[in-house]
Amino acid sequence: MIVVLNLFDIVPGKQKEYAEYLRRVQPILDRYGAKVLLYGRTRQVYMGGCTQEYCGLIGYRELDDLRKLSHDPEFAAIRPLRDDSTTNYVLTAIEGFPTMNDAAEYLEGL
Repeated sequence: MIVVLNLFDIVPGKQKEYAEYLRRVQPILDRYGAKVLLYGRTRQVYMGGCTQEYCGLIGYRELDDLRKLSHDPEFAAIRPLRDDSTTNYVLTAIEGFPTMNDAAEYLEGL
């Protein structure tokens, strides 16, 4: 599974534009088998300099599904709704290790 971490702020006054993006992107996510794992507001930053108010975690079966969605014409049509209504956007695709031991073995092998 690939998990995409989205961190962002909504531009003041653009909340309705971003809400429209959310409503229109869900059917596209469904088409590519993507699952919203978590979507919400940041409540507390315990460490680091992350200041974004909103966070989303979207799960994809594989990285190719994310690539296909990113090039989908319907997604391209609504992407400006997201881009024009958000700022301070960070999008990171993460492929998880099955266990912490697998992660440790990977790091030890570098």
